Amino acid sequence: MSKVQSTLSVLCLSLLLLPALAMAVPVEVQSAQHSEEGWWVETTVDRDGNGIGDMVEFHKDNPIFLSEDGTLPLIVDFDHTPGETEIALLEREVGFVHEWTLRHIDALAGRIHVDQILETSSLPGVVMIELDGILSIQNGDAAVLHGVDTVWADTGYDGAGTTVAIIDTGIDGAHASLDDLDDDNSTTDPKVIGFYDPVNNPSLTNGTEVFPYDDQGHGSHCAGTTAGTGAPNYEHIGMAPQANLVGVKVLDAGGSGSFATVMAGMQWTVDNRYQFNIRAASMSLGGPGAIEWTSSEEDSVNRYGNEMVRAGIALFIAAGNNGVAGQIGTPGSAEDVITVGALDKNSAIAVYSSQGPTEEGRIKPNIAYVGSSVMSVAFNTGDQYTDMSGTSMATPGAAGVAALMLQANPDLSPFDVRNIMQETSTYRMCNYMFANEPCLEDAIPKNRQNNVYGHGEVRALDAVMEAAQEDYEFDNSIQVTIDTPSGMDNRIHMFPEGEVAFLATEGIETIQWRSNHLRDDWSIVHTFDHGTEGTLTAIDIIHQLEHLPGTTLEGNHTISLRGIMANDSGGHASTPLVTIDIMLMDTAKAFVTQDETSTGLSTTTLAFGLLGFIGLFLVVLLVTGAISDKEEGTLAGIDFKTLQDGSEPLDQSSHDATIAETGASKN
Repeated sequence: MSKVQSTLSVLCLSLLLLPALAMAVPVEVQSAQHSEEGWWVETTVDRDGNGIGDMVEFHKDNPIFLSEDGTLPLIVDFDHTPGETEIALLEREVGFVHEWTLRHIDALAGRIHVDQILETSSLPGVVMIELDGILSIQNGDAAVLHGVDTVWADTGYDGAGTTVAIIDTGIDGAHASLDDLDDDNSTTDPKVIGFYDPVNNPSLTNGTEVFPYDDQGHGSHCAGTTAGTGAPNYEHIGMAPQANLVGVKVLDAGGSGSFATVMAGMQWTVDNRYQFNIRAASMSLGGPGAIEWTSSEEDSVNRYGNEMVRAGIALFIAAGNNGVAGQIGTPGSAEDVITVGALDKNSAIAVYSSQGPTEEGRIKPNIAYVGSSVMSVAFNTGDQYTDMSGTSMATPGAAGVAALMLQANPDLSPFDVRNIMQETSTYRMCNYMFANEPCLEDAIPKNRQNNVYGHGEVRALDAVMEAAQEDYEFDNSIQVTIDTPSGMDNRIHMFPEGEVAFLATEGIETIQWRSNHLRDDWSIVHTFDHGTEGTLTAIDIIHQLEHLPGTTLEGNHTISLRGIMANDSGGHASTPLVTIDIMLMDTAKAFVTQDETSTGLSTTTLAFGLLGFIGLFLVVLLVTGAISDKEEGTLAGIDFKTLQDGSEPLDQSSHDATIAETGASKN
C-alpha cells in the first residue's frame, strides 16, 4: 500500500513540475522557409532583395513618417493570412502597435520602432516590410461630353439598380443632389445607402451608423459627378443620376490618408459588396510626387486594387496629375483596375494628366474622360455647385458610365466592363489636336492604345449598347412596364403571398427576371404565357434569393425584368431592362407555407388528425375491453354472479335457459 502511495505522490509532483520545466526549456525560433513563387521573390518593391521595401529604407528618417517616439507606419506582409497569433508575435518581439488586419493581401499594418525593422523582417512568416505611405486626392471634375445624354434619350437607362462606392473624403449626404433619388422630401429613398468612416469611426462597420458627411469636399464632388441628380436646377446632373452610392471615407479633412486606412476602406467595400450590391467603385486618389517615386505592381495598395476587381467590383482609379511620362502612381498602376486619364472640354488630353508606362512597362491609362472645369456638388452648401479639374474628376465620370452599363446588363464582370469600355473608345494618337508631343505608338498602323490616351476617349452610348446586346439585340420598340404601384419609399413592399404585376408588348414570347446581386442569373417567369400581362410572385423571388450566398432575404432588393421576342432578322431581341426596387417582408412565412404545401396538410389539420386518431384508438380500446369482459362473464355491465336488482346470483346454466326462453318468446 505504501508503494502505491509513493508512486502516486511522484506522479502528482511530476504533473505539477512539467509545465514549469517546459517553460524553462529554451525554444529556438526557426527561420521561415518561404515559397520561391510568392510575389515578394522578384519585385521592384524591394530591389536589393533584403525583405525590407526600398521606400522604408528611403524614408526611415523622413519626419513625414517618423514619429517623435521613433516609430514608422509599416505594412508587414506574410506568406499566409495573419491573425491574432501573428499580432501577438509582433507585439511581443518588436513592440508592434496594431492598427489594421488586411487579410485579403495577407498583411498587418501598424507602427514599429525604426530600430526594430531588421528584426521584424526575420520573424517567422514575414516576407516583406512596406512603408505605409500617404495617398491624397487627385483634383478634378466630370462633364457630359461623352454621349451620356444620348444614352438617357435612346435607352432610358439612368443607373437605377446599381451601386457605386466613392472611396474618398466622404459624401455630403444632405446636399440636394445626393440626399435622395427622386428629389421629393415626402418620400424616403436615400441615394447614399451605406457609409463607412475608418478615419474617425473605424469601429462602426455596419454601414448605417454614421450619417454620410464630408469634411473636405473632394468626395462629394466625385459623388455628384457619378450619380448626382442635379437638384434643384438640374444643370449639373451626374452620369448615372438614379444609381445608389456608398461612401467610404478614407481621406481626412486635409485630403490625405495612409495606405493602411485606404486599404481598410477597400477591405470594407469588398466585405459589404453583397449587402449593398456594390458593382463599381471610384478612387480619385494617388501617391504625391517623390514619395511615390516607384509604383510596383506588388505595392500593397496595388495588390488590394487587384483583389477588389477579382471580388467583382469594377475599380476606377485616377491616373494622377503629374503631367509627364512614367508617372502613373499607386494605385492607378495596378494591372486589373481601370485607370482614367483626363481630357479638356475639346477632348484633347489635359496638360496635367499623368502618362504611362507603369514600373513594369504596362501601358496606362486604360481610357480617357473629361476632367477639366467640370461642375459638380459643392459640399456643405445645401444645393450649390462648383467646378474642379483633374484626373480625379474624370474617374467618377467613367464610373458613372459603368453604372449605366451594369444597369443594361447586370451579368457584366469587372473585366467585361473594362474590355467593353476600352474597345468602344475612340482611339486618339499621342499628338491628337497638338495637345501632346508625338510618340512611337503613333507610327504603328491600327494601333489600339498608348500611354497618353490609353485606348482613347470613352463613348458612352457605344459602351452601353455593347453591354446591352451581349445576349440579344436591343429593341426599345418593345416594352415591359410595371403595373404595381410603389410605396412612399419608392419600393414595392412584398409579403410572401404578394406579387409584382407587369404589362408586356404584344408578341413578347418570354419574360425573364433576375436580381441585381452579383451572384444571381436570369430566370424565366413561367406564369407568363405569350399574353400582354403577367406577374412575378414574391415566392419565386424568395426561393431564388435564398440560395445566393451572402444575401439577406429580409429587406431591400433590386429586380430587373426583360422581355424577349423573335425579330425580323431571324434572331431574338430584348426589351430595355426594367428595374424594380422591392422590400421583402415576413419572408419566414414563405418557408412555413412551403412545408404545408409540400405535405398537402396544414399544421392545424395535422393536429386535429392526431387528436382524432387518439380518440379512435381509445374507442377501439374500450370496445376491445368490453368484448374481453364478455368472454370472462360480463355483458353490458351485468354481473352474472350478482344481479343489479340485488336478487340471488344466477349460475351460467340458469342464465342460458333464461336467454333461450326470452329469445323464443320474441320470435
